[in-house]
Amino acid sequence: MHPESVELRLEKLKQDQELILDRVDNAIALFDYSHKLVLFNQKLSQIWGFSPEWLQSKPTYETVFAELVTRGFWSEVQKKQLASTIEPAEVENVSYYIEQSNGVCLEVYVTVTSDGGRLCTFRDVTTYQQTLKEAALIQANLNAEVRRLAFLLSLTERLQPATELREIGQFALSYLVEVMGAAFGDVKVITGEGIDRQAAIFTNQISGQFIATYGEVAVAEMRALLDRGVPYGQGLLWEVVETGKPIFVEDYYKHPKALAGFRHPAIGQLGIFPIPAADGTIIGVLTLESRSLQKLQEAPQQDMLMAACRTLGVAIERAQAEERLRQINEDLERASQMKSEFLASMSHELRTPLNSILGFSDLLMRQSAGSLSDRQIGYVQTIEKSGQHLLQLINDILDLSKIEAGKTELYPQPISIQYLCTECLKMIQPRADKKRLALSLEIDYRLNKANLDERRVSQILINLLSNAVKFTPEGGQIKLASKLAYGSDLAKEYRPDRSPINPTTPYLCLEVKDSGIGIAREKWHLLFRPFQQVDASLTRRHEGTGLGLALTKRLAELHGGTVSLESVENQGSAFRIWLPLTEMWQESTINGQLSSVSDKQQITDKQLLTDRKRVLVVEDQVYNQALISEVLELEGYAVELIYDGSTMIDLVYSALVTPESLPDLILMDIQLPEVDGFEIIRHLKAHPLWQNVPVIAVTAIAMAGDRDRCLAAGANGYLSKPLNLDELISTVRSFLNKN
Repeated sequence: MHPESVELRLEKLKQDQELILDRVDNAIALFDYSHKLVLFNQKLSQIWGFSPEWLQSKPTYETVFAELVTRGFWSEVQKKQLASTIEPAEVENVSYYIEQSNGVCLEVYVTVTSDGGRLCTFRDVTTYQQTLKEAALIQANLNAEVRRLAFLLSLTERLQPATELREIGQFALSYLVEVMGAAFGDVKVITGEGIDRQAAIFTNQISGQFIATYGEVAVAEMRALLDRGVPYGQGLLWEVVETGKPIFVEDYYKHPKALAGFRHPAIGQLGIFPIPAADGTIIGVLTLESRSLQKLQEAPQQDMLMAACRTLGVAIERAQAEERLRQINEDLERASQMKSEFLASMSHELRTPLNSILGFSDLLMRQSAGSLSDRQIGYVQTIEKSGQHLLQLINDILDLSKIEAGKTELYPQPISIQYLCTECLKMIQPRADKKRLALSLEIDYRLNKANLDERRVSQILINLLSNAVKFTPEGGQIKLASKLAYGSDLAKEYRPDRSPINPTTPYLCLEVKDSGIGIAREKWHLLFRPFQQVDASLTRRHEGTGLGLALTKRLAELHGGTVSLESVENQGSAFRIWLPLTEMWQESTINGQLSSVSDKQQITDKQLLTDRKRVLVVEDQVYNQALISEVLELEGYAVELIYDGSTMIDLVYSALVTPESLPDLILMDIQLPEVDGFEIIRHLKAHPLWQNVPVIAVTAIAMAGDRDRCLAAGANGYLSKPLNLDELISTVRSFLNKN
């Protein structure tokens, strides 16, 4: 081949090689075994601004690296490190990372050639490294956020069930003091109003005020000041309370507003942070003291600290609300107890004279002590009627108070609805006859029986029927009806409560409908409120306390039911009681197991005629003594009286008492001077001579549980004043007959 053509081909090959090298994105430099640059591409001259002519002069890599140091791209340390990396002959492939002063990041790959030279590839990885740095920063931020959220979650979990805020505060501070590099910290709660406010550090009372301290306070004066609390206007913390922004202080002991007790060189930089309530009001402050070089206001955890303060604020508010609620509940409980005591006292004070009024009225009408004229009998009947009316008012008040106190229990059993309604109409018939009112009964025979408390439902119907008689003019009409209805029917009614209704629930609906004066629509909401009457003026024509409908509503609700109303003024009213039917009862036959009362009464009368029994009456009220004595003596009993509790105790332990001198029965009043009836009954039942004598407790106390208290003390029976004379006679006979 011609020499000239060989040279042309070599030149073309060289051009092709340079073209390939120039298209490579990385800078390439080939150094021979003597370290001289024998091959390079344009990228090498571009990234550092080397001229191609200078590179073509075959500088060594030491010269190239030194020039990079001279031009300020590399440092001397970077040059030496790279040179020491590629110089050893045993190294075949190495890589090295350089971050230049101009911000360009290069990754250098060095490969040893077959003739001992070095092929260096310089790859620009600036974008990649920036991405890595950004990813690392994002990861760091995520880690910090995860840590912050984990702390807040842990703090919230501890706050949620806890009621002792000292423990909560210590938990929060133990973390905050650590992450903020603080020496100690404390939490203060703001109490009081206006200029009387105080930053309270500690209280022994279980309340919304609390202190949580971490670490040791530097001096004893600081501890004493914190224990006393910081008055309004003293110290820097009140600026935080007013502005809601944290305050950072260097060398607190030198600050002009520093508290005197805190002026101590041991105090370093101080940070005071607001603890806000939900509405933004500052209700507490967090104080941290740091002795580290990093300033508190520059700490990266400050956002976490502020979030923790907001969480603590929620906890403080909740604790204070719980404390207020506890105090309110205590006040309500105290008021309820005082009301119960007042009602018990008033019940006794009212029933005691009422017992005499009704008892002697009954005796007079029996004409046991002599005949009365018709006019006198009329007077006595008026007295008895007024006394019964007063007794009903007292019972209504006590019933309502017991229901509202949750002390009323129901005793449901299968009741014939027709029988219940008929008996209630019989009871109201005499009053209706006086006004010439027509009474009627309508029964839905699809429902024969229902599971009800007979006495309470009778009380409901008597209340409604009495109102109907009271407010219906002469010659009017009153109808009592019962029917099977459902929740869908109740939903259409006007009722004082708005509780949810299941449309498929079956109800026993008892309706009392009259043709009376009716009630204006705008006054319906007044009807079921205690002591509230539609006509409350001084000129009203109808007497009453306004408790009847309120009591009716409460009794219906005790059964799980409700009441509804329909009324048109001057046309009449319809009151409906809705009692849910949890069970449907079929007709059943109940066989009697006892002989009739009249048969038993005849046997008892014969026994009493042949054996005069002795009854000991322990009673301090003169009128009641006379009444009980009169009734029992008319029945043929011998009556002995004791006037006070101490005399009865003396009798129990008297050496003169023998088994033959013991009474056959004791009627024991509970409220007695000096020693009450409960105590006397306990002594009687503990005494070997007296323990077999039956004791009947006779008391004007008629609150819930009083019967059980009497029986628990050892009484064999219980009678409530005002005494029902028939019940008194029957009870005495039953006990004496047993003996």
